[in-house]
Amino acid sequence: MVASKASATIRKKGREGKEFKFNEHPTRFIGLRFAYLGWNYNGLNVQAVPTPLPTVEGLILKALVTCKLIESETDLEACQFSRCGRTDKGVSALAQVISLRVRSRLTPEEQKEVANDDRELSYITMVNNLLPLDIRIYQVCLHPPDNFDARFSCVARHYKYFFVSRNKSLDVECMRTAAKMMLGAHDFRNFCKIDGSKQITNFNRHILHADITRVNHQFRGDSDDEVYVFDLKGTAFLWHQVRCIMGVLLLVGQGLEKPDIVEKLLDVKQYPCKPIYDMASDTPLVLYNCEFGDDVKWKGLSDFKSSSTGTAISSSRGVANALWYDGLVKNELQFALRNVIEGAAAESRYDPNASRTKVQTGDGMGRWLSEYVPLQKRPVMDSFEVLNERWLQRKTKAVKAGSNGGGTDAEDEVRIAAEQA
Repeated sequence: MVASKASATIRKKGREGKEFKFNEHPTRFIGLRFAYLGWNYNGLNVQAVPTPLPTVEGLILKALVTCKLIESETDLEACQFSRCGRTDKGVSALAQVISLRVRSRLTPEEQKEVANDDRELSYITMVNNLLPLDIRIYQVCLHPPDNFDARFSCVARHYKYFFVSRNKSLDVECMRTAAKMMLGAHDFRNFCKIDGSKQITNFNRHILHADITRVNHQFRGDSDDEVYVFDLKGTAFLWHQVRCIMGVLLLVGQGLEKPDIVEKLLDVKQYPCKPIYDMASDTPLVLYNCEFGDDVKWKGLSDFKSSSTGTAISSSRGVANALWYDGLVKNELQFALRNVIEGAAAESRYDPNASRTKVQTGDGMGRWLSEYVPLQKRPVMDSFEVLNERWLQRKTKAVKAGSNGGGTDAEDEVRIAAEQA
């Protein structure tokens, strides 16, 4: 028994000590579809500088490197990495997609045959075993069509934003009327965050679906809260576009703005620059789906036949159920806490906000204002042309200040940005 343990230890050390040569293994190009709860993360995209919270992408890339599926988590060009839709800090996703080249167990010829899929590395299980429980890969595309790219092959992106109307505090029908005005192709420069470093000059986006519906599941009969979802689908979106749209819709729902404010803000001749207003909170937003053509075939754990499939499926379902259960129990406790606090506050006759206006921002807290100023009377931001030019000038000065006569990365960045302007 002792000898058996010793030999096992020697074999283990031998495997660990052997250098893994990535270039000696075949690779294949795949797509991965995954979900995550975003409130614990600093957004999807991996960042070049340290962030207060980890990024979803950073953790996935680290897991891919750990299980030797890719060689580097920083050289994304080497593995032809692409992401479908960026989500910001706090935002969740249920069907995010990345495409990349990974290590394979099969030769290039064997990879062409669907019948060999069951012999391939279990990408879903391998990566999930190294990820936090609130990030789950659940489907893989082993045979993407030619020139498949997670970003550019996506035909539509579907977002949902959840919000609550307490005691009929929001006029949902007015919000729905305003939302419908966004259907079709429009210039959404007044419904996004403009960043000069991106050098964007085209703000036209096509909205395929926009509506607001009541959420019926998990509705409490002993509560005056009504949960709704803003359902928005388009071919592509600008930075913070959904949250800016929702911020305006909440103003409409509270009667602070009329529904036609949306139509007015879409008229860039009337509003060439964006009025200053608060966008809605990040937590209620979810990238619900990224849609691709029928030629993109996805496989889940149940589509593979192996001795470990049953265990992997059971584990995956267990994790999802545990997250749901934890959230449900916490929701009950938070509901009870709210009632206790509100019950105690009701005994006080003093209300410091009696003469003020509360603006809902989707986070449950909102903002108290001494006086609400309509969007049409507010100061506006600089135009995108001014912001773009200001960024280029600032970048040019930085290049000149640090230049030693040779070309620099910053200089190349300015040149590329100028070409795109």
